[in-house]
Amino acid sequence: MHKATFGSAVFAATALLIAGCSGGQGAPGQPTEAPDSNALKAFDPCTALSADQVQSFGASPQGAPIDPDLGGPGCDYEGPEFQFGVMKGEGQGEQYWQGQRGQFDQFTPNQVGSHSGFTGIAAGGKGLGGCSQTLYVGSGSVTVDVTYRSDNMPTDQETCAKATEIAQAVSAKLPK
Repeated sequence: MHKATFGSAVFAATALLIAGCSGGQGAPGQPTEAPDSNALKAFDPCTALSADQVQSFGASPQGAPIDPDLGGPGCDYEGPEFQFGVMKGEGQGEQYWQGQRGQFDQFTPNQVGSHSGFTGIAAGGKGLGGCSQTLYVGSGSVTVDVTYRSDNMPTDQETCAKATEIAQAVSAKLPK
């Protein structure tokens, strides 16, 4: 068991956004093509990365399922310097996340593999060792959330780069 850090609170805040607890609505005028609502049905966040991949990112390959009340389905992985989670949000596609922009201090649109998405730092989280990379998949999304331990926090840019690096590996398992 590791000691609780503020980074864990940042991770939980991002997970709650994925769980939809903020109740935000998407903005009108989004893409006219209807995204596939079943794109993530068969995707299992707990098998998205091999044990070797998880270890190469600096974490133990024994993932733990995320409490569904905190943003699951997904899995958490612990390492000596940071923890990361892979979570899916069926029904939480681009329109949903655009409606959540106000819940982030940083919301930077980007492309990872064949998926568009964004890196985000939750409101109040700048400089606290947490960043998420969300990928839009059909009408849903997959988020990789990285949280560094309080005694080993790199810059926000480095933290977001780590989230994007892990998301790159996850993107290979996602439907196009």
